[in-house]
Amino acid sequence: MKKIYPYMSGILLTVALTSACGNGSADSDASESAQTMTDGAGNEVQVPDSPERIIAPYLEDPLLTLGETPVVQWSVMNGSSHQDYLEESLTDIPFIDFELPLESVIEADPDLIIVPDSASLGGGEYSQYDQIAPTYVLSSDTENDWRAALLEVGEVLGEEQAANETIEEYEAHVDEVREELMSEVGSDKVAALWLTNGTYFIVAPSVASGTVLFDDLDLEPANAIANIPADAEAHWNELSREALAELDADYIFLVNSDGESSEALMTEDVWSNIPAVDQDQVFEVDPDGSWLYNGYQANRQTIDDVAAHILGE
Repeated sequence: MKKIYPYMSGILLTVALTSACGNGSADSDASESAQTMTDGAGNEVQVPDSPERIIAPYLEDPLLTLGETPVVQWSVMNGSSHQDYLEESLTDIPFIDFELPLESVIEADPDLIIVPDSASLGGGEYSQYDQIAPTYVLSSDTENDWRAALLEVGEVLGEEQAANETIEEYEAHVDEVREELMSEVGSDKVAALWLTNGTYFIVAPSVASGTVLFDDLDLEPANAIANIPADAEAHWNELSREALAELDADYIFLVNSDGESSEALMTEDVWSNIPAVDQDQVFEVDPDGSWLYNGYQANRQTIDDVAAHILGE
């Protein structure tokens, strides 16, 4: 086996990058069927009209929603952590590390790269990715707003109408479920908890499943959620045992990543005074599901969970 020295890896990568952008005729042909767009980082991007090999790490949700399948999917440590809730739609799609190593990007041979922010280009400089394929960085206002992200991805792909129709359909579905929930839940309080590595976290009201519960479905947040500062940056905030014992939630959705059964957890003294426990309204949801994520696909799955547990649908 030949030994490749570290400096040789850099040379090989440089050669690959040069090859990726060295076909002047191909570039000229591509520019004739592309539109120039200014992305969220101020870059002018030649976006192809009909991209066929898209890399969009952590944007697989809006991509799938618009009928596009990426050539690779976001992951940590070669798939040990990935967006499990999309697994059915991404069967056989290979993983790519969240830092987007340049070698892996070249191997995937994309014709368009879309990233949530510049920090997602952790494996190199923007110019290096843009040499491989046109690289579009989303606007900063899409970070915690799946609707804005879907609309912008739709604009990039020429699917604005589909994006708008999807949002309209979502709002209509939310209105229907919200009305049913109000007659069942009323002003009862709700919380979403995540147990991982022996520590409890509670969802912030403005991100992930928190937006579904407290913005879309207009449910009443339990005290620990209502007390989260408006400027808190964490999506899930650590909940002390003392705060858990004082939780006034009538309904709890528990994302249990530790594997211990919820029945066993409920025997601990810290749970004894929580209304949801007394009323048998602690619902364990799939730790590999949608509750930790944000997007049309994620939120629809979360709404389905809520309706199934509270309304029996």
